[in-house]
Amino acid sequence: MDWVDNFIAIGDWLDSEKIAELQEKSIDLVLDARTLFCRKGNSPFEFEPIPEKILRAGDLLVALSDMKAKILIHCIWGIDRTPFVAMIYVSKKYDKSYEEAYEDIKEFRPQAIYHLDWIEQLQHYGRTQ
Repeated sequence: MDWVDNFIAIGDWLDSEKIAELQEKSIDLVLDARTLFCRKGNSPFEFEPIPEKILRAGDLLVALSDMKAKILIHCIWGIDRTPFVAMIYVSKKYDKSYEEAYEDIKEFRPQAIYHLDWIEQLQHYGRTQ
């Protein structure tokens, strides 16, 4: 589990199962990032964000952090979807571009994988709304 700031942690599925550790770290909420993505084609390993859900989750994470709630964001491995959701949070909370926010996340989670195509989907969604 890696902390992005004082309120948002990112991890993998195993981190979400360590109840005693979650309690010890005063985690108030666990967000499964998998619920914000859909499968891409027939591949069990390729996903794409659901822009409306991702952006709404970012707003929710900012609001909860403003109330000093501690949240763990996770998916299976914590290298794709989880850092992406955390990147949206950092972008919204600290008024940064997605690229700047990704660089911040990469400091805390070096194994994070950057998905330019996911960012482009969010940007396209934003232009059509």
